[in-house]
Amino acid sequence: MNMYNKSPKKYRPIYFISFLAGVCVMCLSGCEKVIDVDLNDANPQIVIEGNLSFDDAALEVKVTKTGSYFGKEAAETVDDVYVFLENEAGKKVDAFPLGQGLYKIEFYPVRRNEEYTLHVETETKNYVAKSKIPAPVAIDSLSYSYQQEVKFFDGGYRILLYFSDPPDEKNYYRAKVYKNGELQNETSDIIVFDDSGLDGRVIQVTLRGQVFEHGDTARVEMFSIDENAWVYFSTFREMANTNPGSPAPSNPVSNFSNGALGYFSAWSVSEKQIIIGE
Repeated sequence: MNMYNKSPKKYRPIYFISFLAGVCVMCLSGCEKVIDVDLNDANPQIVIEGNLSFDDAALEVKVTKTGSYFGKEAAETVDDVYVFLENEAGKKVDAFPLGQGLYKIEFYPVRRNEEYTLHVETETKNYVAKSKIPAPVAIDSLSYSYQQEVKFFDGGYRILLYFSDPPDEKNYYRAKVYKNGELQNETSDIIVFDDSGLDGRVIQVTLRGQVFEHGDTARVEMFSIDENAWVYFSTFREMANTNPGSPAPSNPVSNFSNGALGYFSAWSVSEKQIIIGE
């Protein structure tokens, strides 16, 4: 079948990012760290997943404990911690426990380019992470292209994402893809990228992962995230793609203090939808 590419209406040069396997990870510095534990046999450690949404004006935190990192058993939830959020002015707001390891703050007045500090306190340790909400970057358009089956990749339609990167600033992104309303949530669907070498340009990203068929609906969310979140998801995917027969990899880079696994990410999001064949 001939390749079909539904192109966007753009007149500036378009620069391309294509994800094949794994993600290149930049040099790390400052407060970022890799926690050196054997994830396959380690004693349980606390895992914190914190998301602060500019668009929803809400914080959601999930707290669990590790077992065997690559095991199929469900993670143990943690329901006896104290969670609160602090802004740059020092104002603190407590998160409400919902059970099953979930904690939430709703209707929180989130401001762009302001740094927020997430605190998770247990009886023995306090865990702290910081994140700043970047200004949102809008998706310009979506298109699709048919690609033949090749080694490691099924044949089918893949989604192409176009956006205009803001000039004169470093930007980090994450994309989530929904197929007919269902989030594509395999390891291969973790897509993160940045504007290295492409600052201020119109960028095309080929979204590798699940393929689409004629008539499918694709919805894409593009998150503007900070560097800490970008590094976490980059190293998470790199770790998960490690050969199962190789030694246990290091865990993803965390921005939490005191040895907690996980991440705290403040973000804004843009989304668009397209139907294959229309």
